[in-house]
Amino acid sequence: MKALKIQLDILTNKLAQPAVYYAFMFAMFSMLSPVSAEAAWYDPIVTFAKDFKTMIIIVGGIAAVASMVYIGVCWIISRMSGDMKVTAMDYFNHAAVIGAVGGGVALATWAYSVWGGSVS
Repeated sequence: MKALKIQLDILTNKLAQPAVYYAFMFAMFSMLSPVSAEAAWYDPIVTFAKDFKTMIIIVGGIAAVASMVYIGVCWIISRMSGDMKVTAMDYFNHAAVIGAVGGGVALATWAYSVWGGSVS
């Protein structure tokens, strides 16, 4: 505990120096001031985030369709073999889960846009 207190004192004393304080204030001013802030560095990050979001939506859609096809094929095989391990109710439950997940995402997007957000 004493070592931690010594480390905190050292850190506090280093941050309390005027040069560090003014450098920190200048950095904060530069980041938050619209006049001196240059947002060109931000564009590639936003582009990557939008592309990543699109990729996640595509992968999720492919997974949803593939899982529906898989459960449908399992249902057909189950009916053909007569063991009825997979029934129509399993298929509809699977469709309901996919609908609930997709509906949740759509509802969240709508709610975000109601409060002024923009989802593209």
